[in-house]
Amino acid sequence: MENSNNIQWLKTHIGKRLKNLRRQKGLSMEVLTGLIGIDLPNYLYLEKGLKGAPKLETLCKLAEFYGIPINYFFQDYKLSGAARLKTNAVEKKMLAVFRQMGASNQHLCVRFLNGVRQEAQKGLG
Repeated sequence: MENSNNIQWLKTHIGKRLKNLRRQKGLSMEVLTGLIGIDLPNYLYLEKGLKGAPKLETLCKLAEFYGIPINYFFQDYKLSGAARLKTNAVEKKMLAVFRQMGASNQHLCVRFLNGVRQEAQKGLG
């Protein structure tokens, strides 16, 4: 069984990272959950990798509390070969074109895409 293809492995991985962060801060589960407003039983399930997948809202609260990026919880998790094959065809085409550009054009392309993203976010707000 490949670790990177297993959702249970990911939940356990996140739980281990949470436990390590909590211990580094010298906090008990009771104190931590009180400080960030998470139910103790739910947090216990997170650390043990039990039940359903952690909610994004909960992981965001924890990341903010610890001052870490949200992707910290997903480091070392890689998509299986089958999932990689499902990558969007448009993304593949864009990447191929991007790789053929010179560095200055790549920089312009990134600036353009950032501008598009900002405009899209304004439309959502």
